[in-house]
Amino acid sequence: MNLRVDKILEEIRSLTHCDAGYILKTDKKLLSILYSFGINGITDSDISEINKQISIKNANLRDIYKSKNFSNLTKTAGFVSLYREKIFEEGNSTYHLVLLSKNKLPDAKKLYTMLSSNINVLKKEIINPAKENDLTIEQLYQETLATIPTVIFSTNDDGTEYYFITDAVRNLFGYSPQEIYDNKLLILRSIAQDHFHKFRGFAEKLRNGEVSTVEYRMKDRFGKDHWVRHSGIPIIKDGKVLRVVGMINEISEEKITQLKLVNSEEKFRMLIDTADDLIFILNGFGYFNLVNKNGASALGYVPEEMIGKHFLEFIDKEDEAKIAEAFSRILSSSEVTTFEAVFLDRFDKGVTFEIHAKPMISEGEVSGMISIGRNITNRKLDEQKIRDLNAKLVEANRIISIERERARHKINVLEELNKLKSEFISNISHELRTPLASIVGFAETIISDPDLPKETSKEFNEIILSEGKRLAKLINDVLDFSKLESGEEELRKESFNVIDVIHEVLDLFTQQISEKELQLSKDFPDNEIIIVADRARIAQVFFNLISNSVKFTNKGGRIFLILVDHGKEVEFTIVDTGIGIPAKDIPKLFQKFSKIQRPGAPLTGAGFGLVSVKQIVELHKGVVRVKSEENKGSTFIVRLPKQ
Repeated sequence: MNLRVDKILEEIRSLTHCDAGYILKTDKKLLSILYSFGINGITDSDISEINKQISIKNANLRDIYKSKNFSNLTKTAGFVSLYREKIFEEGNSTYHLVLLSKNKLPDAKKLYTMLSSNINVLKKEIINPAKENDLTIEQLYQETLATIPTVIFSTNDDGTEYYFITDAVRNLFGYSPQEIYDNKLLILRSIAQDHFHKFRGFAEKLRNGEVSTVEYRMKDRFGKDHWVRHSGIPIIKDGKVLRVVGMINEISEEKITQLKLVNSEEKFRMLIDTADDLIFILNGFGYFNLVNKNGASALGYVPEEMIGKHFLEFIDKEDEAKIAEAFSRILSSSEVTTFEAVFLDRFDKGVTFEIHAKPMISEGEVSGMISIGRNITNRKLDEQKIRDLNAKLVEANRIISIERERARHKINVLEELNKLKSEFISNISHELRTPLASIVGFAETIISDPDLPKETSKEFNEIILSEGKRLAKLINDVLDFSKLESGEEELRKESFNVIDVIHEVLDLFTQQISEKELQLSKDFPDNEIIIVADRARIAQVFFNLISNSVKFTNKGGRIFLILVDHGKEVEFTIVDTGIGIPAKDIPKLFQKFSKIQRPGAPLTGAGFGLVSVKQIVELHKGVVRVKSEENKGSTFIVRLPKQ
């Protein structure tokens, strides 16, 4: 058994969140597991066969996963992942680290990076294990307990039976530990009768699962009086107190000093009890030695209820850090230190005091603290009201400023929309007028000249047909845009292979791509990618994007189409080496009524293409993004959910 190896394995378990693991040693064909965790209950034959595949056959993970034995492990123990790493070889022996998990483990490279330092330590520990010296540790432990003057103990929940107590009990109570074990009431009988009620309260708190401390007077076996401070910490499991551990310290000298001050304190008390402020003295450990009546009354207590309790027992938990910092300043200065503290009264209501405190120095050391606290709760409430009013005033001014800015922005937006609408009407008018003019002009020519050659007449008819189709497409684009904008168009969703749709759209551009000598590259998965969407609308998205790439890519340029399956989503990317888009115009690409001017490019169409792309993609709960550099090309990315 090597505790250090076990500790390293536990660290590996924590790092990887695996469920089982072991170190496998192979000596020729003899296999043995040296150290392990989590493999109890697993069939030995399955583990043995897997170990043979790991060490003797040196099988890869894929073959191990396909094996019958690993399938058995999956069925019986729920393991789905395995990781094995050779630690080192020594002579005829090989050592492997093997991990098993009921969840998917990270890839082997990542795991090796994560565990490399642990594996190196394992190698050193197996080759040259550190020598354990339990006897020396035990001796040191016993020596420490025997030397400490504090009595350290472990008892049952009410302190009537001691399971363990250090030898220091001889010096304080006069009894040996064995006497305490044999007579469980010796400690209780040592407590002074008039202080026994304190011990009962102390024991009751411990039984209720609270950490508690009590000071009481007791007599040792020789009749000598002692004052002790008895502290206990409950050991709780499943909501039940199993044992109490703690310590007992003698504080007789401290108490004697306190008694010497009693006479002077009485005179002092007569003075402070007439004051309305909270006046108190803390001992060197932070416990109340004195509290005036009016101060205690402000918190709903009488002085006797506060004396002997720690200062922090009456402080709001949120203020404890601030109080600790204030106490640190008090201990490091001989001057008066001022700080604020929120006390909790009997009814857990916060009462704020401004404390003026000064340390009490005895023989060059701080022995306590004397303080005066003024109740400033009402003042703090008034200050908070002023702050709240100021905050509301600031917020009101901020909201007014925001609303003014919003109004100015709305005006600017409306003006911009009006401008875009005007440009849109101008563009659409031009787009309508141009094909109409061609149609009317060539039609009049055909009618007015009966002797027009057939070739010329055919050419004119083809122009009329082409311009008519262009006009029809423009009208259809306007109608589609209107339907999408108004929300009247409902998606007709169906299941289809998105790769088929892209190929169908590409077929429409075969001639244009050939005429412009464009290089088209495709990177599609081998398998089908089925999505549920409006097939016609998705085809329109691909058509508009491919059309733009073909239109704005110069002769001899390149177009790349990439399709990636992301599980629940599919991502379509089109990259071209075209003329690109100026950076300042990219934000306007998908704006309604907006049309980007691109030098050197034919400005045809009404500018609905990319707006329609965005509308259709968003109707399918997808997103569209664009990256572009002028004169270098553009990249459009469409991401769509499969359902």
